[in-house]
Amino acid sequence: MSARFLHQRIVGAAFVLALVPTLGSAPSSWADTRPADISQSSSPPPSTRPSGDSGLIIYRIEFRGLRRIPASTLRAHIQSREGEAIDVNRIEEDVRALDALGWFDAVSAVVEEIPVLLASMEPRAVPVDPLLRLVFIVEERPFLSAIEFRGSRVISSERVAALLADKGIAFKIAAPVDPNNLWRAARAIEAQLADERHPLAKVHIRLEDLPSAAVRATLEIYDGPEVSVRKVNFTGNQAFSQAKLERQMKHVAPDARFAGWRGKDVYTPQRLQEDLSRLEEFYRDHGYPEARIGQPVAELEAARAWRWLPWPRRRTAPKYRITIPVQEGRFYRLSAIDVQRIDAAQNAVTGATLPPGQADALVARLGLRADEPYSQKKLENARDALTRLPELHPPGAPSLAPTVEVTGRLDPESGTARVSFEVSEARPYLVRRIEFRGPKRFSDKYYRSRVLLKEGEAFEPEKLERGLARLAREGFIRPVRPDDVDARFDDQARAVDLAIHVQEIGRQKISLVGGHSGLGSTVGLVYNVFDLLGGEELITAHLEGGPESLQILLSVAKDSLFGTRVSLGLSLYNNVVKPALAPHQRLFRSSTSGFVVNTSYPLTSQDTFGASYQIARTNTSYGLLMPTGFAGLPNASLEARTASRSVGLNESHDDRLDRLVSSASVSGGWLGGTENLVRSTVNYSRFLPAGTDQQSGSQSGWAFRGFLSGVSSYRGDMPLTARLFAGDELVRGAGPGELGPYALSKTQNADGTATYHTAPSGADLVAAANTEYRVPIAPRTQAAAFFDAGSGWLLPNWLGPDKAVLAVGDSNLRAATGVELRWEVPGLGQTVRIHYAIDPLHIRRLVMIADGNGILPIALPHRRRAGLGWGLGALF
Repeated sequence: MSARFLHQRIVGAAFVLALVPTLGSAPSSWADTRPADISQSSSPPPSTRPSGDSGLIIYRIEFRGLRRIPASTLRAHIQSREGEAIDVNRIEEDVRALDALGWFDAVSAVVEEIPVLLASMEPRAVPVDPLLRLVFIVEERPFLSAIEFRGSRVISSERVAALLADKGIAFKIAAPVDPNNLWRAARAIEAQLADERHPLAKVHIRLEDLPSAAVRATLEIYDGPEVSVRKVNFTGNQAFSQAKLERQMKHVAPDARFAGWRGKDVYTPQRLQEDLSRLEEFYRDHGYPEARIGQPVAELEAARAWRWLPWPRRRTAPKYRITIPVQEGRFYRLSAIDVQRIDAAQNAVTGATLPPGQADALVARLGLRADEPYSQKKLENARDALTRLPELHPPGAPSLAPTVEVTGRLDPESGTARVSFEVSEARPYLVRRIEFRGPKRFSDKYYRSRVLLKEGEAFEPEKLERGLARLAREGFIRPVRPDDVDARFDDQARAVDLAIHVQEIGRQKISLVGGHSGLGSTVGLVYNVFDLLGGEELITAHLEGGPESLQILLSVAKDSLFGTRVSLGLSLYNNVVKPALAPHQRLFRSSTSGFVVNTSYPLTSQDTFGASYQIARTNTSYGLLMPTGFAGLPNASLEARTASRSVGLNESHDDRLDRLVSSASVSGGWLGGTENLVRSTVNYSRFLPAGTDQQSGSQSGWAFRGFLSGVSSYRGDMPLTARLFAGDELVRGAGPGELGPYALSKTQNADGTATYHTAPSGADLVAAANTEYRVPIAPRTQAAAFFDAGSGWLLPNWLGPDKAVLAVGDSNLRAATGVELRWEVPGLGQTVRIHYAIDPLHIRRLVMIADGNGILPIALPHRRRAGLGWGLGALF
């Protein structure tokens, strides 16, 4: 080899090594299990580091340090390729990509020259470029063979596993161990122990090396002593007493009633911080807007306390004494309240744009008056009230609320505050683009047809929220969280681009249905499949039954018919009803089969109008022991067949807080069939939130419902099966038919005496009202205290020519009060309800019958004073 050529090879190799320094990530240390920032090793400064192609070719790519992971797996995660030029930026990205896999403690890259023995030693040989190889040096993390939790007497291993699963911390066996997950698990266990009066708990991570490059992880839990709060003291408070401030503490309140049982003597910084925020709000709502709560001091001290188990004794235990400094500031009263309009274009106050007297009228409607104590809560409520006033909404977009800013000028010398509400006309952002991200099998058309917000329209967050909730209710998409929506605003163009990350569950869904209602107890399944035929149709199979009913339904529904907003559905059904309303016998057995064609059209984002056409046939057989003349039924009518053809209209209003559903239908007449009925129903429900639980995300508050339904015959007799045998689907605790009156019938015995019977006769007009207060008590769990009332009437002029013989003096008003527990079944999306209802109107009811033998008292069927009930799905 000539000296000149050897010199060229050495210079070329030196240039490559200078060009591509060693790139890598700092190795992790198992001694410190805290998650460290993944950082690359130092590289040349931007001014000296070359970029782009170097002109030198990668001859070979190798991986060093692999023990379990095949090299072919890593090649799929890098961009560098053999035969391509060396690119320092690309190699750096490859190092980051390999490190991001989480499989290695350290990753680095070097470029080496491959030694080559040349066959030609001619001085005039053409010089060649050196053969270079790119080497990625990795240190594999050991595989996790097992994980154990030891040492705790407070929480079991099963509870630890459930806690970590709830926090989303998962460990994969036979996969590279993740030190970040181990650190998160240790902190989660310490936080849980702190919530259970063990704030000094510590969790140590131990890793035991095993053969074949595996480790066994052990989380050694030291519970520490049980430490509760003994006393909370306030310093610097003058306006409010110690007891008054203690009553504002909801989480750390050791002097509260039954504090130990209610967990109010547990100290954690997070729990105390929530109480400190409540204290500041309390001061701001009572005339002290400048009040500040200082940094609390929690001190451990030894305290003598009684220990009752296994025998009474006094012992010394550590306790917390918490001192909270308070700076109250000056007391302020309102001196004046102004409402002004802001011209957004000129960014100036133009109070003259308000019509004469409108500002004073608006102030009067806010519920504020001068000389009352300053209250931050009242001002916020007044601001929200201004945003809801229709006269301040833009005419073209009435759903857009104006922007209201509250400014207060405090005068420390006089102790007064002047408050101004500055109303800015809503300048909406236009939706420029909506993009749905994530692995998708459903088309964009499916998502866009269900999300109410459209491109080119004004951006309304509430409208988007309702559309995403509607999308999640169909059950094929997981609920979209706020952080799944990326909204990018362009202030100059007044436009917004939305990127929504969706996570599909699948095209198929199975739901649990059923409950206890007027048709008795039922349980069933609903199977939904979407886009089975490729037309974005929804096919539903419904099977539900119980001792007194059986329902079979098969339906097909298609949204956005022919590219319009119209929805069309077709349903085939067969319903069998066998109510046991009379004692010891079936009152009747009815089998109804038919089909329904329905269509709907969204009038607005909240209102939908629909129409339906139904053809049905009903076969009814009555009990052989049917008393003579029962409920107006002809004596010889043991079987009956009816045909029904009906058309119906319905309208629904579904807002975030209230819902109104009304429907009306007519059958017979020129439509044909043997039933000539008019039916109508109105159902209104409203929810008034009072607060939101931070852990579960559920809201507490009042809920109300009003229900009214009626059916009338305008020609001929009303079939017995058409009556409303309402029960606990309207009033909890009521049995089937108990909301309606009772019919009286007489049976002639063989000896000539008469026996009288009573049984529910159904109703043709039913009304009910429900009120409850809901409180979230745990994730997916709510409790409610309720009061229900309802009644049913059998109006003779609505029945047709044949009248029912009713028990005179029967009071059909039914009420119930009690508590209800609700739990949402994970995975099924269904709510299980268990309630305990008490009848406050429970009385012993007798009916006096005048017979040839005198006045006979007849007892009506017994109604329970109290009892347990259950159901599936929300009552309203």
